[in-house]
Amino acid sequence: MGTKEIPSQEWETFCRNITDLRHEALLTIEVVGRDGKRDEIARNVPWQRIAFEKTNGCNDQITLDLGEPAKRPVTHLIVEPIQILLRRGENGSYNPMEIDAESGMTVLTFRPALRADFLEAVRP
Repeated sequence: MGTKEIPSQEWETFCRNITDLRHEALLTIEVVGRDGKRDEIARNVPWQRIAFEKTNGCNDQITLDLGEPAKRPVTHLIVEPIQILLRRGENGSYNPMEIDAESGMTVLTFRPALRADFLEAVRP
């Protein structure tokens, strides 16, 4: 089925654009530790925002804000991201999005999935 990697120099723009075009989709978040242990953080929760922040040191981060739009978000933080991959599904869409980081992998499953033509709209 294949994967599509988002180059690291595009992360900030990619996150901003995907938030603008796709906020309030439902999101399931699963964290897979380096030991292989899987932990579901959220299931079918509306997401509000994803943002990449580059820092001067070694603490770059991706922030996911989740929850109902009119309420204060719950934040999930991914520290020191290494790679963002989109997995191609059976129908040509992409799901899930995997963010590999120093502490493990965060797997984001969107509902509905990210269509290929949608992804072209969010590329810088």
